[in-house]
Amino acid sequence: MTIFSMILDLVVAGLLAVTIAYAVLLSRRLGALRNDKQQLETLVQSLDASSIRANAGVAALKDAAEEIGRTLQQKIDQGQGLRNDLNYIVEVGGGIADRIETSIRSTREEAKRPAAAEPAAQPARRAVGDGMSPLRADEPGGAKESAQIAGFPSRAERLLRRALEARQ
Repeated sequence: MTIFSMILDLVVAGLLAVTIAYAVLLSRRLGALRNDKQQLETLVQSLDASSIRANAGVAALKDAAEEIGRTLQQKIDQGQGLRNDLNYIVEVGGGIADRIETSIRSTREEAKRPAAAEPAAQPARRAVGDGMSPLRADEPGGAKESAQIAGFPSRAERLLRRALEARQ
């Protein structure tokens, strides 16, 4: 029985050696796992900090976009006000231009009539320097003198000037 007990001791010793080798291998792997766990925790903390910074960045971008939106809306409102003013100016200017054109036509028609049939009020309507003379260059006063239409500046012109001065 001594041989049998020696063989049994050798088998037990071999199994113990394999167990020890496996325990050493397992210990190394557990150490690596612990090290990886610390790296993973560090990575998670880094991701958390990055997430917080990203949220702050998104909030800052949202605030900036809202501010830009408000500024843009103000500019749009100003532009619409200016558009309305320009439309008004164009309408008033069109009316004035129509009145001037009508007056110039009637003045030219009166100038074409014989001079004897012309009323004496014609020379009183002439003024120098308004730049809209229906007079011909051969008439007294030449091209530099012009006819002033009665009632100018009109109410529309005064309103137009006030609107333009208010904008400046």
